[in-house]
Amino acid sequence: MTARSSQAASGAVVAEPGVVARPSVAVLIPAYREAENIGPVVTAALAAGLGRVLVVDDGSNDTTAGEARRAGAEVLELTANCGKGGALAAGAAALSESVVVLLDADLVGLEPEHVRALAEPVLAGNTDMSRGAFQGGRWGTSTAQQVAPQLNGQRAIYREQLLAVPGLATSRYGVEVAITRAAKEGGWRCVDVPLEGVSQVTKEEKRGFWRGLMLRFKMYRDILGTLLTRSHD
Repeated sequence: MTARSSQAASGAVVAEPGVVARPSVAVLIPAYREAENIGPVVTAALAAGLGRVLVVDDGSNDTTAGEARRAGAEVLELTANCGKGGALAAGAAALSESVVVLLDADLVGLEPEHVRALAEPVLAGNTDMSRGAFQGGRWGTSTAQQVAPQLNGQRAIYREQLLAVPGLATSRYGVEVAITRAAKEGGWRCVDVPLEGVSQVTKEEKRGFWRGLMLRFKMYRDILGTLLTRSHD
């Protein structure tokens, strides 16, 4: 039997009698000063055909918001920089869909099938969270993800579970650690999804070597801070 459903005004999928509806889904992309990179990511997310695509501009002082809109995304602009965790919290709170696919704004090689592959295990009810695993892309980012896969920001997750992650809004770059810990402590069913050919633009490439290196150290500081904060609770 072919399932048929309709889209309610709230964004939820409403099934006809006797039909089990798949959860509604949106794509959520936090972005800070990503004017040069955001367009192709939005284009791939929209082409996946899953639902709304929301970019949260995290207080950027460049044209990130404008480039995201030009690519077709909805944009939520934050007046101050809240960090990646804060941007995800604000975006998830602004959405109504049951499932959110999280994508970084600086991805390279992202295709619509990658986005659909991330969403499918959660939409099918087979898992509570899927996490992307870079493969066959740029050597540096693929290797880094193999060493620390828990830091990959490409995920699909139930929106309410994301919003319930302890310390989400204040985690900044430590957000992936916070989500991974919540999944482990909550006994979530999780699966890794290969993302063949996908990688990221490095901070050093985006900001220059020394500025990028400083941002990388800041990221590591936020990650360590998230780990230490919960370990002392």
